[in-house]
This record gives sequence, C-alpha cells and structure tokens, in this order.
Amino acid sequence: MKTENEIVIWKNPYAVKRGEKFPISQMRDALDDGGRVTLLIRHAEPLPLDSDNPTFGASLSLTRIGWRLAYDFGLMLANNLLPKSVAFYAGETFCALQTACAMAMGLDLVGTGQAIERKVRLASFLGSKSPFFGSIEKHMELAVNGYCHELLNDYFRTGKQRGFKHLSCAAEKLERRLNALHEKDGPLVVAVTHDINVTAFLAARGVVESFTDETWPDYLDAAAIIKNVDGRTKYIYFRWNQNMGAINL
Repeated sequence: MKTENEIVIWKNPYAVKRGEKFPISQMRDALDDGGRVTLLIRHAEPLPLDSDNPTFGASLSLTRIGWRLAYDFGLMLANNLLPKSVAFYAGETFCALQTACAMAMGLDLVGTGQAIERKVRLASFLGSKSPFFGSIEKHMELAVNGYCHELLNDYFRTGKQRGFKHLSCAAEKLERRLNALHEKDGPLVVAVTHDINVTAFLAARGVVESFTDETWPDYLDAAAIIKNVDGRTKYIYFRWNQNMGAINL
C-alpha cells in the first residue's frame, strides 16, 4: 500500500482522529488479527430516473461509469485488504445487485494473483424493507411532500420522523442483521444498499450528527463497522469515492 496516497484519501472530517491509523489500515489490521469488517455501502451510479418510472427506480441499471467504479472498488478491496473471501449482499433493486456483481468481478484482477472466494446474495433488509422505514405509504407521502435533508436531519437529531421507525432501535436491528451475515460468510461482508440506510446508521452510531449536500454519501461511500478480535467496535464514515484516483487499486 502507498501511505502517501492514503493521506489524500482520508482527508475528511469523519475519517480519523489525530494519531489514529487511516481506516483502510484499521480494516486490514482487524482482518489480519481475526476480527471482521462490514461495509454498508451506497450503490454505484444508476441511470437517471424517469418521472413516469412505475418501479420508482427499482429497475434502473448502472451507468458505464457506475459499473466501472464498482468494479474498481472490488479491485481496491482485494489489493488493500487481501481477503481470502468476500461476501456481497445487495438490496432487491437492480442497481444494488449490479453493484455487488461488479465488485465481485473486480476481485479477479488482484495483484497478488491469489483467487478470492466470493458470494453475491440478495438481502431484502438492504432495500425497500429497510429497518428504518415504517409504513411504506407514509414513507412515500414524506417523499412526495419534500423528502429533503432538513427533514432527515431532524430524524437523525431526534430519532423520530413520520414514515420512519425510531432511529436507535432501527440501527440496532440493522446491525444485528449485518452481524448475522458474518456467522455464515466470514470476516469481510459488503452490504450494498441505499444512501438513507448509510446516513441513518452513521447518525445513530454518533459518527455524523447531520448531513449537508457536501457530506451526504456519494455513490460507493459507506459506513464501516470494524470489530476487533478483542471485542472493540469502531464505526467510520468511509468516503472512498471522493478520492478515487488516490487509492491503491
């Protein structure tokens, strides 16, 4: 790995505290020591949503750039974390599934020349059945009436919002489900989902109090859960997509 490049990658207010290792190094150390890492990651860039799309975006495929960046993300995981296996899970939307598949394909060009076992599976709790959503009808009503950062930031601060379940309870449920994936699929799990799940989880875990247009998760940004073998858990805002050219692929 190229340490001088990592300094560029993690130059954001949520990545590290002074004196700590950079997140990619913390993930590598945890895996090397027998711990585990979960990436709850926003899908790659999809095609534009038409106003008359009856699936509300569920059938959208990735753009060429989205596919390529997801592929490169898989390559980055392989070369920087050196995993023996990676389990990819995705919500039921087509762009999320495509993102997971592209990442899995990216593992094939790992510089070590060692084959990496991979699995790609669907998980409904990463999609429309998100633990943070209450009634889907109320959620859609909120979206129609102004699904904006202000309303969501109010949810993140207070833990309550019409159309959503209580923030802390939903985050606990989501983390339990993510933890369960490790029981059968090993130490490195990549869960491809949507931005609302990433933001809500980060807020619930105290990593980010509120979001602006600049700090809102871009495509392929993630919440990272690092569980060390000694039982310590670290939550990190993993903003990889912003500095893609600086990452050691």
